[in-house]
Amino acid sequence: MQLPLLNLDIEPTNRCNAHCYFCPRDQTPHQGLMTPEVFDRALERTIEFGEITQVRFGTRTKVNLCGLGEPLLNRNTPDFVRKVHDAGFEISVSSNGSLLDEKRGAALLEAGLQGIEINAGDEGGDYDEIYGLPFEKTRDNVVRFAQMAGDQCQVRIVLVNHRRDPEHTAKMMQFWRDNGIDRFLPYDVMNRGGALFVDEMQYESFPERAEARWIFEERNVEPVCLAPFMLLFIGYDGQYYLCCSDWKKEVPFGSVFETSFMAIMGDKLERTATRMPICKNCNHDPANRLTEKLRDKAAGDTDERGVDRLIEELVQQDVRSRAIVHELDDFAPAERPGRRLIPLVAEPDSAH
Repeated sequence: MQLPLLNLDIEPTNRCNAHCYFCPRDQTPHQGLMTPEVFDRALERTIEFGEITQVRFGTRTKVNLCGLGEPLLNRNTPDFVRKVHDAGFEISVSSNGSLLDEKRGAALLEAGLQGIEINAGDEGGDYDEIYGLPFEKTRDNVVRFAQMAGDQCQVRIVLVNHRRDPEHTAKMMQFWRDNGIDRFLPYDVMNRGGALFVDEMQYESFPERAEARWIFEERNVEPVCLAPFMLLFIGYDGQYYLCCSDWKKEVPFGSVFETSFMAIMGDKLERTATRMPICKNCNHDPANRLTEKLRDKAAGDTDERGVDRLIEELVQQDVRSRAIVHELDDFAPAERPGRRLIPLVAEPDSAH
């Protein structure tokens, strides 16, 4: 089985200086900043995992410094970028751009940053109100950084379609093109494992949910999501979490000081298969994705072929998820549960 790319997110912090209403920022039970000691151990685990998956699957691993917060709130983020780059991984950062001044931008580029995704999907007073940040400062930061980055670092603008208005998305694309940036990552609102209440994502209340369950039962399959196995996540506190949709940090799998990626994969599969407590509410969950598609069919927005294509895609994702776990199980070393090399504490003075 070939897996061309694994994305591995390391969270410098889950604190954020923005206040976007489409982000359930206040649902996190604890917040902090990743310490250099925790990061170094997380990177060791990443190197270990990257070497094994490269040999076993022919995979390259991309590391993203992102999570539930703004990475530039952690003063160590440029150093984290350097360490990842020196380890031989492709390295990117996700940011809202408000703290990306000339000094920080230069430090990130000097450290070897290769990609940055900046969430800036509104302009003017709308941006000020929706993000709770000053638009002109963010705009100037982003434009200046793009000019500084040249061909070294790819700048992509994240456009969250929180208005459900494709015309607005197109308008924002043109705005950024006019400012010299032409790479975009548009996507719809995600409910972050149910942490964000979205009317059209109350899956258990829809009659199509029972139909989706019946369809899978007829095929004798209950597909599990691929995200926990292709989009890996280490929290600021050094804990492995189910995936980046675990906004409430409800499903930890142990510390990077105690266990490895390989050793937790079986537990991840078991938890994902139960759909509890996160997947049952998540818009990435296969059963919920099929429920959405069936609702689209009822509304006339897709047809039977569209439903069948999604079912086949979800079944294949299930096969791939289980195959990944099965093959990595052979590489899982004997762990020593409970062993912790240093305390996992956040640095209160690590902010910018």
